[in-house]
Amino acid sequence: MSGPKVVRIVTREEAIATCERDLQRLDKALARWENQASRLAQLSDAERAAAHARRASLHALLEQERWLDVQLQVKIESEFLKRDLAEREERAIRQAAETRQQHRRLQENASALLQALDAKPDAASAALRQTLQALADGALRDDAEALLAQGFAALASAPAEERLSEAQHELAQRLKTDETPITLEQWRARQQQDAPREQRLARIDRHIAELQLLQGEASAQAFLERLARAEAEQRPERRNLLLDSLVLDLAQAAREHQQQRQRLEHLQDLASEVAALGAAEHAELLQRAACQPDSDPQQLAELTERCNAILTAHLQQQAALARRQAVLQGLASLGYEVREGMATAWAQTGRVVLRKPATPGYGLEVGGKADNGRLQLRAVALNANRDSQRDRDIETLWCGELQRLQALLAAQGGELSVERALGVGEVALKEIGEEEQREMGVARQRGL
Repeated sequence: MSGPKVVRIVTREEAIATCERDLQRLDKALARWENQASRLAQLSDAERAAAHARRASLHALLEQERWLDVQLQVKIESEFLKRDLAEREERAIRQAAETRQQHRRLQENASALLQALDAKPDAASAALRQTLQALADGALRDDAEALLAQGFAALASAPAEERLSEAQHELAQRLKTDETPITLEQWRARQQQDAPREQRLARIDRHIAELQLLQGEASAQAFLERLARAEAEQRPERRNLLLDSLVLDLAQAAREHQQQRQRLEHLQDLASEVAALGAAEHAELLQRAACQPDSDPQQLAELTERCNAILTAHLQQQAALARRQAVLQGLASLGYEVREGMATAWAQTGRVVLRKPATPGYGLEVGGKADNGRLQLRAVALNANRDSQRDRDIETLWCGELQRLQALLAAQGGELSVERALGVGEVALKEIGEEEQREMGVARQRGL
């Protein structure tokens, strides 16, 4: 198939640019992974070093010109960092939720212990009672467990009062079984009697911990106030309704915050790439892209689309220029006349015709915008008064030259593949008249 051809070209410069962009995005993902995992105290020095070693190995692949390997491994590493960070965040959230649950149980145990001590006024000192009251009110102390144990020991060793109220008698009965002393852990276990409430609170603690860790303390404040009001409700049915509503609203808020976070991170990554272009006309866009977490999602989507459009246009422009230059340089090495400014003329007119001294009266038309990698190549006649019997020979000759052009580009790290071709003589050789040649010559001069 040696007639007109549609080919696709990928240049070395294009492959390098793609890999460099992938590596830049990986570097941002690595920095985000490292900063967030460190902030959550979920990253060891060995894990950090291993991640940087993997990054260095990927940059080494680029230096070795293993471009396909770079693109594949960058994708794998990026997905790993994203998945790994999610696991570390989940672990930190779970730990924070457990801490909240422990703190709440500490408050409840301190409150229950104070109630029990009310039945034995002389069992504990005023100072101990005051400290236990502070724990019941939510104070955090490193020696909280020791204080509870001290209060429980005082309660267990004190003699029973002769007169007990009904509530005090009930509490006293909860502290003993057939006169057999119970341990502090057994006493604690007996305080956990409302399993449905505990399940609701566990879910609430998990969502509040997620908001506080990932979005900041302020994002959970309104929900903490709602939780306090719900817990203060004396009617069990009403309290359960308030807790159920809080669970649903917290889950929705956590989802929305996570989606907003992803939108912001994506926009920030794109904006940094736009900023790297150094074009003054993008200043207004970059200023708008410096969004806050509470920015309107629609605005973020619009800014993301604009950044994507700018980057896509830039990459296409750079890739098209590299393709035109690679083809023209390759054809020059095959003996075609390539003059300064031809790449510009090609971009302006959509095609150029190259002459070859070895085949007078004939040339090669190279067309296509090169933006999408597709080009049209065909032998053309530059003189209507010619021996048309040579047309088939010229097309056959061009077939061999195309193979040489493919080899030249491959040696430089590029690729030229034929997508569609017509056979020799299948269509008449296109003629480029003198007037059209003059017009193309004018275009070429303008491109100088």
